[in-house]
Amino acid sequence: MSEGVVYSFGFTDVAPHIIGAPPLDGNIDKIEYIDTSVDPGLSPLFEPGDLYAGRAVKPENIPTRVEWQSKRYKPYDVFMSGGLILVSGAFKDIIENHEPGVHQFFPIEVVYRDGTFARQMYFFNICNRLDTMDRDRATAKFQNVSFDPRTGAFVFSLEKIGSAHAWKDKHVHPGRFLSSAVVDGIKQAGLTGIAFHSYPAF
Repeated sequence: MSEGVVYSFGFTDVAPHIIGAPPLDGNIDKIEYIDTSVDPGLSPLFEPGDLYAGRAVKPENIPTRVEWQSKRYKPYDVFMSGGLILVSGAFKDIIENHEPGVHQFFPIEVVYRDGTFARQMYFFNICNRLDTMDRDRATAKFQNVSFDPRTGAFVFSLEKIGSAHAWKDKHVHPGRFLSSAVVDGIKQAGLTGIAFHSYPAF
């Protein structure tokens, strides 16, 4: 494990071009949070469709099928569909091994354009909402409700992160982070479609 490091994550294409993966049902703009009590920070009101604020959502309106628009390249282990992060069973297992029962994984069937089955995936919803910046060591300025990466460096606090392995930092945009233990597991498994950026943590 890489001690003293946390990772933000994004998405990378295996194919030399972007492959579309639109939802075939559901209504992402109407996905609601279970707890909508105000919490200062980014997305403080937990409005419908404002995803990845770090709290659990209701199952209603979540798509159950998406269309992977390529047959040459199979669906990656991690990709986005309509703003939802879709992950494979292998990714789900890594998260669950470290934080069992904390995060939400809603099953979504991926199909090809002709309707045939491509892969079973899951909408991964992060359910930890934290304030994890080390405000003594970070040089990025806090402006309004978030830290501006253009003004300095991000440094995170292991004490504030605590036992979390996946979390939304409510003062960082987009603010989705993974622990070094989770990222080590993803790399060892050779999962596709995901890219990382590391930050120091003390």
